[in-house]
Amino acid sequence: MARPRMLCISTAGPVGQDIRRIRRLTEGLPVDCAIWGLDRSRSRRENMQAVWERLRRERPDLVYLEGTGIAAGLPLIRAARAWGQRYVVSSGDPVGGFFRVTQGPLYGFAFGIYERLLYRHSAGFIGWTPYLTGAALKLGAPRAITIEGGVDLETFRPYPEAQRRALRRRYGIPETHLVCGVVGSLKWVPRQRYCYGLELIEMLHHLRRDDVTVLIVGDGDGRPRLEARVPDRLRSRVVFTGRVEETEVVDLLNVMDIGFITQTLDALGRYRLTTKLPEYLAAGLPIAMSPISGFYDYVYPAGWALPEGHPADPAFHRKLAAWLDGLRREEVRARAAHALPRARRFGYGVLRPRFAAFIDDLLGVDLSEVVSSEKVAH
Repeated sequence: MARPRMLCISTAGPVGQDIRRIRRLTEGLPVDCAIWGLDRSRSRRENMQAVWERLRRERPDLVYLEGTGIAAGLPLIRAARAWGQRYVVSSGDPVGGFFRVTQGPLYGFAFGIYERLLYRHSAGFIGWTPYLTGAALKLGAPRAITIEGGVDLETFRPYPEAQRRALRRRYGIPETHLVCGVVGSLKWVPRQRYCYGLELIEMLHHLRRDDVTVLIVGDGDGRPRLEARVPDRLRSRVVFTGRVEETEVVDLLNVMDIGFITQTLDALGRYRLTTKLPEYLAAGLPIAMSPISGFYDYVYPAGWALPEGHPADPAFHRKLAAWLDGLRREEVRARAAHALPRARRFGYGVLRPRFAAFIDDLLGVDLSEVVSSEKVAH
C-alpha cells in the first residue's frame, strides 16, 4: 500500500521558528512528507496562486498548514470546497483578535470571518495553547489538539555559574546586577504604542535600586524608539544586542536572572504564549509574566504573575518598579529551581508522539515507527 502524502506549508517562509517546528514535529512520521516554506519575496497574490496550483496538481492526502496567512488559507478553503481537500491548521494567535488589536475593529471583523471559514472547512486544528484550541472548536473546527511551541532541550540549557559570570563580563554587565531581559522581535505596534522591552526601559525611570540591568535581545523598527527613551544617566544599565543567532540566544538567556513576558490583556494577549517561553524555562530562567492563564498553566511556580495593566501604561511601569524594588535574590533563586522541570513538557520527545497520534487518526498511519524511536531516545 502506498504511503499517505502530506504537504506541510509554512506561511512564514522557508526559515525561522515555524519551519523548524514543522521539521521537528513531522520527523519520523511514516508518510511521504513534503515541506514548503512560502517565498516571502513574492506577493500574496503570487503565493496564493502557487499554493492553488500545487494543491490542484498534487492532491495530497493531508495538508499541514503552520500559520494562518491568507496566501495559503484561502486556496485551502477553496480546495476543500472544490474536491474535499483535507487540511489541518496550526496557529499561535487568534486571527480575528490579532487584527482587531493591531489594526482595528473592521480588520478584526473581516479576519474573524476568514478565521471561522478556515477552521470550519478544516479536518482539524492544532493550537499552540489550549485557549486557542478551545476557541477553534467553538469557531467550527471538527477536532483539535494542543501542541505547544517546542524547545530543543539539548541546545537550551542552564550554564554553570562560572560560565554565566564570564558571559556577563563579555557583555559588560556587572556580576552583582539583577539582569531583567526579554528576547523577541522589536516590532512597534502603533495602535498599542508598544513593542517588547518598552516596559523594562520605562520601569528603570521609577526604580530605586541601582543594581538592575535591562537586557533586550532582538531587533526591529521599535529598537530606535526604545533607545531614544533611555536617558544618559541610565545608558550603562541597558544593553541592546540587536539580532543574534540561536546559539547566542542561549548565551544571553544564561546572562539573565529574570525573563519577562508581558502580554496585553485583550483578545490577543490572553490567548497566546510567546515562542520564547519554553526556551526561557529550559535555560533555567524564572519568568515574570502577565497574569494570563498561560502563566498559571505553564510557568507557576517558576516565576511571578506581574501586576495587571497594559505594558505601555505609565501606571504599570510604576507598579513593575515597585515590585522589583522589593524582590529578594533568594526568591529569584528559589523560583529558578522550578524552571527546568517546567520546561520538559515542551520537549519534542513529549510533543511529537501526540502530534503523530493526531495525524494518525486523520490518515490511518501505523505509528509503531514513531513510538519506538521515541522510546529509544528516552
